[in-house]
Amino acid sequence: MSTIASTPLAEVASEWCTEAEVQVQVQTSAVASGRHATRSVLFIGHPSTVTEVTHWAAVRHWTVEQGLKPVREFRGDVVCAIVTEAVVEGTCPSADAAVVQRVRSRGLDCIPVYDIEPWGTARLSCVRPSTSVP
Repeated sequence: MSTIASTPLAEVASEWCTEAEVQVQVQTSAVASGRHATRSVLFIGHPSTVTEVTHWAAVRHWTVEQGLKPVREFRGDVVCAIVTEAVVEGTCPSADAAVVQRVRSRGLDCIPVYDIEPWGTARLSCVRPSTSVP
């Protein structure tokens, strides 16, 4: 996969991702106002290809639809982390690597964004909201 940095696609992808992020924030607020959404999914890294940006935004959208909060800081009730290819390969900034170590030390999964099909994923079954039996 080619990177989108230094290409006209970079601007388009960046705009698209920004729009998706705003939409997710609006939806997260709506979900939180309707019920107490305290469980969250941590997103670590910065997508760098068009495909990765697309997956990243789709997974963030999916988490909101599941009543979870997509977050960028490791605090609160984080159920797992979604990571970029650079994080998986170890070519990410040291700050991202440190967060991954903290996540793993708590026994949480770090799932590569490419391992997920957000429109019907089995890998994220751990983040589905728990159902209570009466």
